[in-house]
Amino acid sequence: MPAKGIDPKDIPERFRRIFTENPIIDHFDLEVVSYGDGMSVLRFPYKKIFTQYQGAVQGGIIAAYADAAIAVAMLSIIPEGRDMVTTDLHVQYLRPVVSGPITARADVVHRGNTLLLGTAVVENEAGATCARCSATYMIVSPRGLA
Repeated sequence: MPAKGIDPKDIPERFRRIFTENPIIDHFDLEVVSYGDGMSVLRFPYKKIFTQYQGAVQGGIIAAYADAAIAVAMLSIIPEGRDMVTTDLHVQYLRPVVSGPITARADVVHRGNTLLLGTAVVENEAGATCARCSATYMIVSPRGLA
């Protein structure tokens, strides 16, 4: 399984593919430190392959880490028989990430019938906030595999 720190049996069956059949996650080597009740903490190793020319982790990767943390936080509150998609993502970069591990902490801050709002912070190994993110997710009907 690509994600560490979580047992597939602890993930609702409808969402297991996020961790087991998600090619982008294979490259992240993410560790689920904790999740549940609309929150999550994920940890990622620093990987040189994800850096830009100055040695900092590229901004799109940082955004993906934050989005992943928010998505995992959402898993625990999505109603049975429903799925979710990201509709909006806003990232503020505060300082570069030049070493690891990298931690992304997320919380669901609004739970509507159709839209959910989550926030995340991405921290460096010293615990300093390097990026802040907010994202809107829409609750949708599950889709089949393409």
